Amino acid sequence: MSDTVDVVIVGFGPAGEMLASLLGQRGHRIVVCEKFPEPYGLPRMSTLDGEVARLLQHAADPAEALAESLPMRTVEIWGSDGEQKGRFDWDYKRGGHWSHLTLHQPNIEAAMERRIATLPGVEVRWGTSVVGLRAEGDGYAVTTSAGDTVTARYVVGMDGASGFVRDTVGIDVEVIHRHHDRWILTDYDVLQPLPHDLENRCYFDLDFDQPYFWGPNGAGRVRSDVRMLPGEDEEVEAAEERGLEFLERRVGIPRAHVRQTRRKIYTFRSQIAGAMRRGNVFIGGDSAHAMTPYMAQGACTAMRDAANLAWKLDLVLRGLARDALLDTYEAERLSHARFFVEGSLAAYKMVNPATPEEAAARDGYLAATGGDVTPPIPPLRNGVQHRAADGEYGDQAGEVAIQGVVRIGEREGLLDDLVGYGFQLISTLPLAEILGAERLARLAQLGVQVLHLGDGGVVDVEGTYRDYLAEHGATTLLSRPDVYLFGLAAGADDSLALVDDLLAQTPAPAPVPA
Repeated sequence: MSDTVDVVIVGFGPAGEMLASLLGQRGHRIVVCEKFPEPYGLPRMSTLDGEVARLLQHAADPAEALAESLPMRTVEIWGSDGEQKGRFDWDYKRGGHWSHLTLHQPNIEAAMERRIATLPGVEVRWGTSVVGLRAEGDGYAVTTSAGDTVTARYVVGMDGASGFVRDTVGIDVEVIHRHHDRWILTDYDVLQPLPHDLENRCYFDLDFDQPYFWGPNGAGRVRSDVRMLPGEDEEVEAAEERGLEFLERRVGIPRAHVRQTRRKIYTFRSQIAGAMRRGNVFIGGDSAHAMTPYMAQGACTAMRDAANLAWKLDLVLRGLARDALLDTYEAERLSHARFFVEGSLAAYKMVNPATPEEAAARDGYLAATGGDVTPPIPPLRNGVQHRAADGEYGDQAGEVAIQGVVRIGEREGLLDDLVGYGFQLISTLPLAEILGAERLARLAQLGVQVLHLGDGGVVDVEGTYRDYLAEHGATTLLSRPDVYLFGLAAGADDSLALVDDLLAQTPAPAPVPA
């Protein structure tokens, strides 16, 4: 049996689901191949950042996806001497949501799956592995374990760190650090209130011999992640009893207060692919960048990949942009992902010093700095970001765009919930009168929403946009569908230059000769 579609997605974890949802909602024909026979149903990630929470406003029903999520406003750090050394301060918003949310991952996946099930152009094939991939004409022939062949214009491998698609097209992987220590991740449902408010607290215990992480997994759930001691037997340590003993001995939680739902022994990976595109084959997620969990960014980085690729594939598939736009996927995402791989490895090394002396020095450094050693997330670069006439990146270009509560007519809520998915050109100026018919027509093709802040337009209910534009001396902001800022402008002339720069960086395909 043979079929022809726009895109084959290999892997149906959070990144594959987000890509399928965003592309499927734009009317593209998608086949997803997932080797497991059904959804996993248990959490892997426990933290989501505000940027990805905003993406879920478009990939799913956000109320369903973020059900049982809680803001995580601080992370405590306790040193090897048993004293608190400081904390991470996460008490701010990003993209209109709390900067970090603790959550139950199956809620996110189920919400995206429900949205995808409503899309007639998306077919999800559970229990189906991809066993072959070869170039054929302008696309690829994908052979599945069911004996079918699907022909697609593009193939996207979101198939995990083992990366069948990645390896098949010959993309190399750089192992940044080879991990040998083993960790035990254990999830619990909370049956009775925990002592010391432990169902809501998040912390690292940096005991030299056996450090561990503790934190909530959304409302009513908690998690520990503990380094195994050298020589410990995996079969013995995997037993439920060992997890309950650890809770009583180290965390101070009576076993009757929880129910264990998952206990898994695993080894970290710190690696990054040498490329994210080969021809019309792309990779993302763990296939492109596997990292330790210490920055809580593995799944978030994967979903950023999906959102970045989705809007670019959409424009190219609809004939609104040239194929070269897809080159910016790797250019933007690979360097950005490397920051998280290397940053989470640095955090891993902080948690796991080689000697007691190094642990003591680390504790002293944390106490002196207050413990908030998380580096700021860098902006996107090397792709679709605004540049001034001198070639320098514009102010805030490549940063995550703000999102505020607005009122349009009788409706009030977060902006994306009211205007939907796509580019947003937001200004205190009446740009619809300034841009001219030709620009407006091309912006409409690209799906750019032109929004006027002020009377008769968008009411900035909480002053989010007013304050942001004033802070940066701007009148206009232009954001991308993946919620990154293309750039800012001040005044009519600069706003025209901002729009013209976007149009120059997303040129329409050349007309086909008659």
